[in-house]
Parts: sequence; structure tokens; C-alpha cells
Amino acid sequence: MGFLDNAKKKLGEAVENVKEFAGDASENVKEFAADASDNVKEFAADASENVKEFAADAQEKIGETVEKVKGEDKPDQSA
Repeated sequence: MGFLDNAKKKLGEAVENVKEFAGDASENVKEFAADASDNVKEFAADASENVKEFAADAQEKIGETVEKVKGEDKPDQSA
């Protein structure tokens, strides 16, 4: 086998290796993107739940404060 034939064979092997590497890299990127997407969705769902809980707690405290203020505004009926 001559030098050119050997070089052609090595080049062909290198091209195959690059194709395999590119395929693996592409698959890894797809998996990473899917995992990242799942993580973002989970984070968003947790954040949404936290906001709902915070809003419910705030609404309850506001209601308690309003009732307290209403009670303080009533004239003293014991006199």
C-alpha cells in the first residue's frame, strides 16, 4: 500500500471518527436540553406554588388586619 493509499485510509478513519463524535455530541446536547427543560418546568411549578401560598397567606393576614381595624373603630358600647 502506497503512501497516498495509507493517507486516504487514515483520512477516511478520521472522518468516521468525527462523524461518530458529532453524533455523540449531538445526542448529549439533546439530553442536556431535555434535562434543562425539565428542570426549568419543575422550578417554575415550584415557584408558582410558592407564589400561590404566599398570596394566600398575605390575603389571610390582610383579612385579619382588616377585621382587627374594624373592631377598633367600633365605639365602646359599655358606657
